Amino acid sequence: GVIGKHLVRALAPTYQIITAGLADAELMMDLSQVASICSALQQAGPLDAIVCTAGRANFSPLSNINAAQGDDSLYAFGLRDKLMGQVNLALASRGILRRAGSITLTSGTTSDDPLLGGSSLSMVNGALEAWVRAAATEWPDEVRLNLVSPSLVEGTPASAANAFPGIPVMPG
Repeated sequence: GVIGKHLVRALAPTYQIITAGLADAELMMDLSQVASICSALQQAGPLDAIVCTAGRANFSPLSNINAAQGDDSLYAFGLRDKLMGQVNLALASRGILRRAGSITLTSGTTSDDPLLGGSSLSMVNGALEAWVRAAATEWPDEVRLNLVSPSLVEGTPASAANAFPGIPVMPG
């Protein structure tokens, strides 16, 4: 994604980067599939740090969302991918990160600044933030569990940026 590409460009001169994702990455990883997460981490081997800028959720007006069980809910995609995908990545990384390592997950501004049509994003971002605060208090082996909530960045498609009126686009 856009933020991940900016991050790789910024860190690559100083650090060895192993990219993972659904496409155009060294390791294929689908955050909605635990087996995919575990396989990619095993392929990567021991790591000093993990930074996850991925995670998808539906963007839909609340009027289009009805009460539904589990996977039948329009919220299920974001819960499975962005929320549980990053939670599962963090949990699976415990055997991969070196002592005093770091894992950084990404939520988003919608947990504090909701948008029309963004209730799914607000829900998963808020839940991820709460989970990181709680889990960090008992995280093992001096590994730091972090969460960032970036704004829009240069290169964000206009269709996505337009959904965030008044939010400035930050330079990459």
